[in-house]
Amino acid sequence: MTKTNQQPSTGLTRRRALLTGTSAAAALLPITTQLTGTRFMSTAHASQTTESAPHWMTLLGVSEQGGRSYTPDIEGILPADMSGVLYRNGPGLFERNGYRKQHLLDGDGLVQRLAIRNGKAHYSNAFVDTPKLRAEEEAGKYLHATWTTRRPGGVFSNLLGGDIESQAGVTVYPVNGRIAARDEGGATFLLDPKTLETQSTLPTSAISGGYKAHAKLDPQTNEWILAGQGFGPTMSLHVSIYKPSMELATEFRFDAPRQVYIHDFFATKSSIIFVLHPCNFSPVGFLAGFNSVTDSLSFDASEGTVLAVVPKSGGEATFHDVPGSFMWHALNAYDAGDEIIADFVGFDEPDHFIGDNPLFKQIMVGKWGNAEKPGTIRRYIISRSTGRAREEILDTGNHEFPMTDPRVQLGKHRVGYYSFGGRGVVNSGVKRMNMETGQTQVFDFGADTTHVGEPVFVARDEKSGTLDDGWLIAQCLDAKSEKTFFSVFDATAVDAGPMAKIWLTHHVPISFHGGWTA
Repeated sequence: MTKTNQQPSTGLTRRRALLTGTSAAAALLPITTQLTGTRFMSTAHASQTTESAPHWMTLLGVSEQGGRSYTPDIEGILPADMSGVLYRNGPGLFERNGYRKQHLLDGDGLVQRLAIRNGKAHYSNAFVDTPKLRAEEEAGKYLHATWTTRRPGGVFSNLLGGDIESQAGVTVYPVNGRIAARDEGGATFLLDPKTLETQSTLPTSAISGGYKAHAKLDPQTNEWILAGQGFGPTMSLHVSIYKPSMELATEFRFDAPRQVYIHDFFATKSSIIFVLHPCNFSPVGFLAGFNSVTDSLSFDASEGTVLAVVPKSGGEATFHDVPGSFMWHALNAYDAGDEIIADFVGFDEPDHFIGDNPLFKQIMVGKWGNAEKPGTIRRYIISRSTGRAREEILDTGNHEFPMTDPRVQLGKHRVGYYSFGGRGVVNSGVKRMNMETGQTQVFDFGADTTHVGEPVFVARDEKSGTLDDGWLIAQCLDAKSEKTFFSVFDATAVDAGPMAKIWLTHHVPISFHGGWTA
């Protein structure tokens, strides 16, 4: 295990300045920088001199039609005792009426359903029927701004942010008999587990303007923990905990010492931990109608990261300084006596996301863009008694999309699973890591042949089985056929490669997150 101890710090010592501040052809249309009457074209500062991405990789940003339902082909043999459904969510629609989203992370939510039983599989997908999607489908054009793309119509149409509406295109959670689809803020959409029909929404808490895409499910209590943030003269952080009945049990909020963009958080049996990395949000250009949310973000590692720790039941928060890095996704956190252990994937800089020519923008115009900083496996260790916190780097390879056996969440975990390798955040393999010993197993399809997404853990026996005994299912894009397949691994023998591949008859755009229900 590569373990780099960073200098610990104590208290709240760093500067806390508050900031003011449908076709493949259509999908690859070039984006120009101009305002022409009622038609707004992207303000992206895309460099046309960056390296071209291979065509198959650009399919990650090419729209899907939705509404599919069929029996896919299987290469290899699916485990006879694997029985359940994999749900996945990601952006599936990137353009309307000549307008194209600027960013790979931005599009209307497409939920996929892969049912597996008796060695066979059935595939279906559907768009989340959000009010935004419904209104724009009827109008035949975009009506709302999204977090990376401004609303058509220019500056005046985007005053105060451009009326951003949820696309429900980031996460999907099988939670308490429902399928919940979420985005960055806004409502939680509840889908029928079999038909994927959008049935209802989970009301947003009265104290929160919207929750983050990620949530935590306590496997012992079945409580569902949602978190959010609100911007203003100061930034507030919100926590809402729902009972298995989906009734609100606990909610509270507190002020944060800085205004930053966050995507995920940690939870233990006792605490909620927010990672306030120095991804600063400046609202001036955004509110004036000039900038999207992502164009309003900047990153400065020298400002350090602040860990905000608050009791899960509410109460006074404590703040702890650690070196500056960027976190998309948490693996898990747990209480260890006087300490909190929190494992995650961290980047020295999110150059793939924001800044000059990030990969997530450039891939939308057929270019690679920047993605030089790898996602390394890291650990925060927070002492409650001393207030001291430190960061350790456990693996310096290139990683994203950390996953555990869901039965260990909020408690001590032993194993982490990751998408691995590849170029930047476009991974090409799967890694299993023993988080206690550092021992790893890796299978890499090859960076020039396959894109590999989040590996979702499937327990062999959810109720009485051994922890970490089961399988992994990862959604992949194949370079040769330009089609999507789902690879199935033995979670205890990742280095043996996939046991089976479930082949779709088409490609699917990038899909971020998934969940399994038996």
